[in-house]
Amino acid sequence: RFERLVAQGKSPTVELLYDWGTTNCTVGELVEILIRQKLIAPARVLLPDVTAAPVATHWRAVEDPPTEYHQQQTQLCAVKLDKVNLTEETPYTLPDSTSGPETSQEPNEDGKAVLVYSHRFGFYTFTYHELTKITGNWDERPVSLGGSRLGEGGFGIVFKGLYNFKHVAVKKLNLVDGLSPEELKSQFSQEIQTLRRLKHVNLVNMVGYSSDGQYPCLVYAYMCNGSLLDRLACLEGSSPLSWQVRSAIALGTARGLEYLHQNTHIHRDVKSGNILLDESFIPKISDFGLTRASPKLSSTTVITEKIVGTTAYMAPEALRGEITPKSDVFSFGVVLLEILSGYPPVDENRDPKLLMEMKDEIEDEEITLEEFIDKKMSDWDMESVETVYNVASQCLSERKNRRPLMKEVDV
Repeated sequence: RFERLVAQGKSPTVELLYDWGTTNCTVGELVEILIRQKLIAPARVLLPDVTAAPVATHWRAVEDPPTEYHQQQTQLCAVKLDKVNLTEETPYTLPDSTSGPETSQEPNEDGKAVLVYSHRFGFYTFTYHELTKITGNWDERPVSLGGSRLGEGGFGIVFKGLYNFKHVAVKKLNLVDGLSPEELKSQFSQEIQTLRRLKHVNLVNMVGYSSDGQYPCLVYAYMCNGSLLDRLACLEGSSPLSWQVRSAIALGTARGLEYLHQNTHIHRDVKSGNILLDESFIPKISDFGLTRASPKLSSTTVITEKIVGTTAYMAPEALRGEITPKSDVFSFGVVLLEILSGYPPVDENRDPKLLMEMKDEIEDEEITLEEFIDKKMSDWDMESVETVYNVASQCLSERKNRRPLMKEVDV
């Protein structure tokens, strides 16, 4: 192919760079390849402070993910290098977990700085001005009405943006009642540090952040199928999820939580609204602002005075302030009930109001499992439904020592 290009008087280098730039590759990957080929000089053109030692790409902060992860990464949105204005200092200080300065930014011929990949934190750095621009000046009209607003969580609004011909999701964090500025900064930092260290096909892919403006912002790959909560509700006329798709979502979510727990992290806010779906309906656990780490997670229970999470998903011990991985297991049990029934986790017009309490009605034979199943769902069979329900029932045990570990969950 490249010989033909030379014969045509074209540059094979230009063609190679074009191919590279359109396949979701990163500067870190290119530098790593150059170093492996002992091409240190061109590697230093891209990142002046590189050494002859191999450069780890940003998704290998904890351990090399499984091959499946690399295959799935090709489906995710990736932010390419572009020209943006950068600031010298940021008001939100991130914990310094690695040695060495961040990659510097030098102005180009136009006087603008070039966005570069930061190996210090493992993400791209955006300016608030740039994010304001790509979200239509934070247009709060819903995307369905021509705006940029995708949704709203407990700590901010999520906007859709277009950057370098790729859609991204931008979460603008803001203060809410009961949350201090220091707590907001802590959650901002926690999300970055967690997703810098942990990479898995079933965790949301964060691509960058901004900390130089009025609000701290987090930038993620755009998940075109929204949240599991919205899809189960068939929001905006979306088609009902089949049983096959629901089963795959349940399994992927379980594997994502298993990975978190194996790496000594507790999510603390597992819910269908925090499970995002990509174009292939692969689930991605999101929202790590409340995540806690523990050196010996499997046998550790931490007590906190500040109870956080979503009540409709919270385990009894979580309501008492205990922080344990078994609380994530309980929340996952509620998600399984949502997947089975299509019901929201709480409904003021339903008796019982909490979905988790409907398990008692099934066990007391007030309603049958068949009556509980989502009538909009196709291709289900009672044997597989009973299997998932039994797992949900185990996860929802009142006593945490009776719940399975996530690695034991088989849906």
